[in-house]
Amino acid sequence: LVTQYADGGDLRSYLKNNFKYLTWYDKKKLAYQIADGLNYLHSENVLHRDLHSKNIVVHENNAKIIDFGISKIQDQKSEEHMRDRGIIAYVEPKRILNLDFPYTKSSDVYSFGVLMWEISSGRPPFKDYYFTGGDIEVLALNINNGKREKTISGTPKEYEELYKNCWDQEPSQRPIMSKIL
Repeated sequence: LVTQYADGGDLRSYLKNNFKYLTWYDKKKLAYQIADGLNYLHSENVLHRDLHSKNIVVHENNAKIIDFGISKIQDQKSEEHMRDRGIIAYVEPKRILNLDFPYTKSSDVYSFGVLMWEISSGRPPFKDYYFTGGDIEVLALNINNGKREKTISGTPKEYEELYKNCWDQEPSQRPIMSKIL
């Protein structure tokens, strides 16, 4: 396996190291590039199933989706469940407490909405739960019941509306990737 070197590292590290230099143009560009990559996957009926900021790399300020280890063709049957349910803040809320809930394109769209918020804030979602010993089970229950991160001051309204539509509690209410572009 050969992969391209990413001078910016993963998206989480890139935001940590560069956030104060990023303009809204830069942030929107990153979100667009991720959306474009996800749209391509979905146009080929591929579900990523593990989309989060450690699975996006940045090279020369361009974002690329990586780590297709648990990706599946849309209707492909899988006998195994995701063992660790991914990084909880990015996981389809209906799937957090019910691993039998089907993973669909709208599940990836949910994860994309969380990524958009992370790009707007420069920090991982629900960072306090992960780094201060918060109860992950409580966080999972709260996300399943509709808890989301708060909008960061200065976020453009259309950007905010888009990520909130993407992380809607109901999968059928989320936009499809081709409409996001």
